[in-house]
Amino acid sequence: MVRLIIFSSMRVMPVLMLIVLSGCVSLLPGDEVLPASAVTGGDLTETQIRLVEGAGKVLGARRLKIRGRQYPLDCTGTIMAIYAYAGIDLQTPITQFSGNGVTRLYRYIESRDLLYSSDLPLPGDLIFWDNTYDRNNDGAWNDTLTHVGMVVAVDSDGTIHYIHHNYRKGIVIAHMNLLNPDTVSLGDKRLNSAMRMRDGKVYPLWLSSHLYRELGKGWKLKS
Repeated sequence: MVRLIIFSSMRVMPVLMLIVLSGCVSLLPGDEVLPASAVTGGDLTETQIRLVEGAGKVLGARRLKIRGRQYPLDCTGTIMAIYAYAGIDLQTPITQFSGNGVTRLYRYIESRDLLYSSDLPLPGDLIFWDNTYDRNNDGAWNDTLTHVGMVVAVDSDGTIHYIHHNYRKGIVIAHMNLLNPDTVSLGDKRLNSAMRMRDGKVYPLWLSSHLYRELGKGWKLKS
C-alpha cells in the first residue's frame, strides 16, 4: 500500500513524499513513523534536494552507514548521516567543540554564523530543541540543546515536517507548527508532535513547538 502526501510550502514548490507502508521523543497517533523516499524541486538548492533525498534514505533505518562511514543511531548521528549523503561532513568539524553531540553540532553551526529563527524554515534546516528530557536528573528545566532534527518540508499553514530519531520508534517524521504552538491537531492533521513525555509524566511544555530553540542553515556549508 502506498500513500502520496503533498507538502506545499509558502516559499518552495511542492514536495512530494511517497510513504511506503511497512513496519529522543514520544509519539502521538498521526506522527509519521514509516519508511519513505522523497522528491522535491522548485527554488531549493541542489544541496537541499540531496538532504531531502537523504532523509528518505535513512527514514526507518536501524543502521546508519553512509559512504562507508558508520554513524550512531541517535539524533545527532541521524543528522550527520543525512548530511553525509548530501556530501557535507559534520562528524569531523564538530570534534573541536565540547559537550554532547547536539551541543557540538550547534556550536559548529554557530561558529559559521548559520543560526537563525523563523516560523517558516526551509528544507534542510537543522532544528534544535532544549529540555526534551531531564539530562542531568535534577528535576529543573535547565537542559539546553538536548535534541536535533532536520526540516523536510513546510506546509502553507506553517506545519513543519521534520525528520529525527525517536528514542522508542527510531528515525521518523514528526511535526511542529510555530504559528500554532499550543495546538496538537486540527481535524485529522497533526500540527505539533509530542516532544517531552519520556519519563511517563505530562508536562505543561511538552510539544515540539514548546521546546523549540533555534534553526541552523547547515545546508549552506556546501555553497
